[in-house]
Amino acid sequence: MFNYILKRFQKIVVRILFLMFFLIVLLTTFLYLNYRLNNQYPNPDYVYSYVEDNKGRAYLNEKNREFLKEKDIWSIRLDKNGRVVESFNKPKEVKVKFDITDVARFTRFYLNDYPVFTYIAGDGLILFAYPKNSLDKLPFNYYNYKNFISNLELVLLFFILFLIFVYIIYRIDIKDIFKNILPFQRAIDNLYEDDYEKLDEYGELKDLAVSINKANEKYNNLKGSQGKWIRGVSHDVRTPLAKISWELSKENKGSLDIENIQEQVVKISNILEGLNLAISLSNIDNDNFREESPLKVIRKLIVDKLNEAPEREIIFENNIKNQNINIKMDPNLFYRMLENILKNSLIYTNGKIKVTISDFEDILIITILDEGGGISESIIRKINEEDLTNITRHGLGIFISKQIVELHDGTFIIKNKHPGLEVSFVFGHIN
Repeated sequence: MFNYILKRFQKIVVRILFLMFFLIVLLTTFLYLNYRLNNQYPNPDYVYSYVEDNKGRAYLNEKNREFLKEKDIWSIRLDKNGRVVESFNKPKEVKVKFDITDVARFTRFYLNDYPVFTYIAGDGLILFAYPKNSLDKLPFNYYNYKNFISNLELVLLFFILFLIFVYIIYRIDIKDIFKNILPFQRAIDNLYEDDYEKLDEYGELKDLAVSINKANEKYNNLKGSQGKWIRGVSHDVRTPLAKISWELSKENKGSLDIENIQEQVVKISNILEGLNLAISLSNIDNDNFREESPLKVIRKLIVDKLNEAPEREIIFENNIKNQNINIKMDPNLFYRMLENILKNSLIYTNGKIKVTISDFEDILIITILDEGGGISESIIRKINEEDLTNITRHGLGIFISKQIVELHDGTFIIKNKHPGLEVSFVFGHIN
């Protein structure tokens, strides 16, 4: 959810930055074009300074003429009576005698549509004329205050429109966010309800939809498993309770088979202990597991079982290359995981038992293989499906081992070998 909101916020920011970048590009282009156009022709003040600095007996001497020709500028100099006394490239339509009204006109406006700029030269004037349509002359030397305020208001209006545009984009995105999030909110509210509707797994929130659907599926599986556990335990407990009840119903209390009663009580105790462990495993967090050696746990388990049953033959085969190999584990649970399988083999089989540990690249495999008759394929299927219904022998212990290996991020594999039952524990991420 946070990643989605962050992505949407990033989109909003990117859009705003893109808009600002676009405006900056437009402004830069505008300024650049103005700069290029302004620099296409030299500043009139610069032209006058150059001519003034390089004049001799005449203003329009050979050097100044070369300069004006290079700049595509024609020029005339007038005396105090308005007559042309010097000229360079003067068009034919331009007069050779000007009166005071002509001077006032071309000083403020144009001379025969040529933009001209006038400077004092001795007791007369010198004019520099640029090509037609090259420069514009402003017919005033003041600035209108109201026009200045109007331009400021226009700039402010553009800025406000920009903020409104940004706000509209923001509102559209926020509305889109809530539109997309609302189904997830309803799904979370109904996550544990029977009327939960599966979310469509597509779009930007695909990962979140998948996670919520998996959570609901996991809950339903857990709910179903708990029902199966209860039915399985009820079935397993019913038989020893019936035997105890039958013993207690005897009229002759002296003939009670106390040993049988004790055996049935132990069975019930073991079933309840296994059930409690199976339930508690779902609440254990593997973040607190630490790096430990599986070899150490396996050796201790084999020694313990050989001490309990010295007549049995347990073969340990160590095929790992790195004898200092470690995996992240809880040693007690890891011991219990292997013990459940090895103990079943000791109880329900008579032949040899082989415990093998081997590694392949980054994978560790622990295998326990006996020489017994195996177990029913239906029990194997029930264990894989986490269905404990009607598992009356060693199915609960195997199921607990399966839970423990999965808690250690491993994989549980069980199969009949004909003869024998082979149980494998596969772990990745070894060190």
